[in-house]
Amino acid sequence: MRMPRLPLLLKIAAAAAAGALALIVAARLRREDAVASLRREIREALSTLVSDDDDGDGGGSAKDDASPPPPSVLITGFRAHGKSSLVNTACRALAAEDGPLLLRAEASPPGGGTDGPRRRRRVKAVVSGADGEGAGDSDLVELLDAPPLPEAVRLTREDIDGAINGGNPECVVLVLRCDAPAKERNAAIKRLPEISAAVRNKGLNLIIVLTFKKAMRSIRQAEELLREVSFRARTDCVYFIENYTWSNNGPNLRHPPVIKNDFETHFTVLTIIRQCLEFIKLNRSQSKDKNNGKQAKPEEPKPKNPPAEAKQYRKFNDSSVRLFFNNSET
Repeated sequence: MRMPRLPLLLKIAAAAAAGALALIVAARLRREDAVASLRREIREALSTLVSDDDDGDGGGSAKDDASPPPPSVLITGFRAHGKSSLVNTACRALAAEDGPLLLRAEASPPGGGTDGPRRRRRVKAVVSGADGEGAGDSDLVELLDAPPLPEAVRLTREDIDGAINGGNPECVVLVLRCDAPAKERNAAIKRLPEISAAVRNKGLNLIIVLTFKKAMRSIRQAEELLREVSFRARTDCVYFIENYTWSNNGPNLRHPPVIKNDFETHFTVLTIIRQCLEFIKLNRSQSKDKNNGKQAKPEEPKPKNPPAEAKQYRKFNDSSVRLFFNNSET
């Protein structure tokens, strides 16, 4: 049997390499398009909030002429659980940044060497425009980086109310760390019903973000944690995320390290922001109807089975858990 010539083998190898490269480029473009689509939906949601506020009261006073406030999201949680890192990650994803990680909020070093920010900090996260265009004046989200909550064993209802009431937030995001010591994590999870009740008592919605996602060793462990947190917090808005953080050596201000953007991180944090805007839109609409004297419809009895929207959230979170572990294996 005659062996194929060397030039033929080289052509076959070149064709295979070109095909593999084309698949990689296509997958990358598809991911970039998915993130850009989420960012576009966020800009549209912000524009809708502005237009709804402008179409409200038509009194013509100076107060009415003022631009509506940007949507405000409170980021709260326990010490060294990833609150400030979530703020920095959200700002990076919204602004479509590349290269070094720009710090908008003071994050604790790996291991939690400090108590984090001691005062509430307002961070204005600007949403990047389409196709690299500049963002508009209304294309921003206000993130409230709150001081850490006391330890779960010492947490009181007054501490929870104080954290929620400061800054007039319109949505609350609670951050919990996946790789926290078992005793500390279990104590924090047991306080979720009290935290959830305090948030709802103020008429706000609660979103749970589980940070340090890579600490989950298996899909089963992640799903068990997801079910427990969802049950105790009485919400299906629970997300896993791996924040952008500095290396163990800490930040190098002279030569900041370049951080590669991760599709899973960008997609998850943008999904969280979009969910917050949906809740804020609903709350502002209800508040406007109340101010206009419209009677709210009586609440219908809650069905025993979860609504279709909750099933969609559950389906998204379960698929996101599997997507993460599948990407990690590859």
